[in-house]
Amino acid sequence: MLECVGTNFSDTMKCSIWKYVLALAATGAVGTVMLGVSKVAVDSARSGEVSPELSGSDAEQVAQAILRQKCADCHGPEASYSKFWNALSFGKLARDVDGAQRAFKMVPDLEIRSANVDYLKMDHVLRTRRMPPASYTMVHLGSRLTPLDVSILRNRYKEQGAELRRFAPISPASEPETEWDRARIRLGQLLYHNGALSTNNQISCASCHDLTKGGTDNRSKSEGVPGADGLPQLGGVNAPTTYNTAGNIRQFWDGRAADLKEQAGGPPLNPVEMGYSKPEDWAEIADKLAQDDEIRTLFALVYGGDGITGDTITDAIAAFEKTLVTPDSAFDAYLKGNKNALTEKQKKGLESFVNRGCATCHSGPALGGISFEYINTHGDMRASAAPENYQEGAFGLRDFTKREADKDMFRVPVLRNVALTAPYFHTGSVQTLEEAVRVMCDSQVGGSVSDAEVESIAAFLRAQTGKLNGRPLQALKPEETNPYLAKPTAQ
Repeated sequence: MLECVGTNFSDTMKCSIWKYVLALAATGAVGTVMLGVSKVAVDSARSGEVSPELSGSDAEQVAQAILRQKCADCHGPEASYSKFWNALSFGKLARDVDGAQRAFKMVPDLEIRSANVDYLKMDHVLRTRRMPPASYTMVHLGSRLTPLDVSILRNRYKEQGAELRRFAPISPASEPETEWDRARIRLGQLLYHNGALSTNNQISCASCHDLTKGGTDNRSKSEGVPGADGLPQLGGVNAPTTYNTAGNIRQFWDGRAADLKEQAGGPPLNPVEMGYSKPEDWAEIADKLAQDDEIRTLFALVYGGDGITGDTITDAIAAFEKTLVTPDSAFDAYLKGNKNALTEKQKKGLESFVNRGCATCHSGPALGGISFEYINTHGDMRASAAPENYQEGAFGLRDFTKREADKDMFRVPVLRNVALTAPYFHTGSVQTLEEAVRVMCDSQVGGSVSDAEVESIAAFLRAQTGKLNGRPLQALKPEETNPYLAKPTAQ
């Protein structure tokens, strides 16, 4: 790709002129290819549908040409712009390209973002005609997408993403197939609620991820083991839910754990959370757990000679957490065909949720969890949703990868049961769902939002509360989730 970075004004100007000549020529070439491939009616293009005559390899050839000659200038791996024209636009070109790279790349990184999210992002901006910005096309000739371009690309993404879906009902957890599976899940449930994982024998997974509180503790920051002053130490970020997280792209806000098993191994060896700090500390934890007859028996049954180790402990906890799936919300019923499952207000909220682009990142069965996104697309979320001088866990994925490009990228939270998980965001400083919606509209979506629209979106999000083992989450009692509190069955 021609990049206009000349050593003087004359070189830059010549390069820019040639680039735009080539861009115009390329645009003409694309048009020639399209005409040669198929005769597509104008009405068909305007309606957003491509003629059946343009399909298969022909449609793909044209789509690839459009992507290379137009979209790649901002979204390609070698995106570039003229420094001369950027100066004349007061930096607008640089900001556009930088924003494009942050939002969507034509060569996806599946460690950062699910292909499903990429497809939905592309479809949204094509459908709303938000890209490329008019101010960009004024100085970057040939980049404007025609109605036919939009039609071809939208259909191309639909064809490529046969599994592409904005929403889907969340499926119940799979039933254990064998007694071994049941034993492993039972063991994981006991460990999840067992304080022996902590140095003071008081802090368990359930302390911060209470299943009767939406899988959280409803605190801005969770309380760990006592510090030197005898007071509980506070974690660095708001505890995310453990419900519906098996499908997350990675675990934790900053993605430092690849899966639930690796995530389960983090808190016990965190000096602030559960108090231990070294891998060899698992031996002490194992000795304490072995004093429980049921736990000792289950470890022998499930893991045999492997015994009680950090590896087997975290494996069992992960097996239990995979069962923490909450189907049967009002929204699930709506997706399955019951159009009366949502109120009119919730339906309006759903419409806004989709049209404003919220459903690109908060997509899939869990409504999120499958991508990392920047928290400052249109505004500064840190300024509007963080306490003053907030620093801990402040930079998301960068805290894990140490790459400056990952600064301010956070794993998108799932929105299932979100009405139960306040306070919100990694800072835990936003107390209400309505306030959280407004912050997201300001910082991630852009544009003004009315009180009525905020209320309708919040109403839609309240339709996400599901059930655990047939019981509504908001009605769960501690003895229904904590095996140590379960009432003995009458004989």
